[in-house]
Amino acid sequence: MPRASLRDAIVDAAVVEFHQHGYAGTGVAAITGAAGAPKGSFYNHFRSKADLAIVAADRFAAASPIGMVVDDSVPRALDRITGYFDAMLERLAGIEFRYGCLLGNLAIDTATDEPDVAAHVDGVFDEWVAQLATAVRLAQEQGDVPGSLDAELVGAQLVDLWEGAALRAKARRDGALTRRVVTDGVRRLLGR
Repeated sequence: MPRASLRDAIVDAAVVEFHQHGYAGTGVAAITGAAGAPKGSFYNHFRSKADLAIVAADRFAAASPIGMVVDDSVPRALDRITGYFDAMLERLAGIEFRYGCLLGNLAIDTATDEPDVAAHVDGVFDEWVAQLATAVRLAQEQGDVPGSLDAELVGAQLVDLWEGAALRAKARRDGALTRRVVTDGVRRLLGR
């Protein structure tokens, strides 16, 4: 079986380290150590920690179940949207509500000192908003969501609801309240 590339190992380690310790709280030595890589090899693959953070954000986003909202195998768009947030809650429960969302954490941690990272993360959020807005429009066509709602705005509100809930979950580590907030918030934003 081929060995995973050192670059991939560094990215995987960065996802975990940034998620658990934050951008500012994670150094290159911690990342390379977690990856089992010599520290000097980091710069063979990345120009800076900020460049790595962008790749780590993309890796984290790619592992998100956001694709559920455009998955035609689930006929009702409303079920796709609610299923997506159920899946996200399960992911958060899998880390015991301790670390929040890596993307939200990176956005906060890098907004002042690493604006390129923050802008990239905001672009990932924009992609999520667009996918959710597409699903909202389909749910409107299917008669499950009021046609009077602004689909783009609802998509943005859903992402912001999630990020706020994930942040608060990180602080309070209360899965029951987080589940209630997300479930009720999604329902209300969709006019249900």
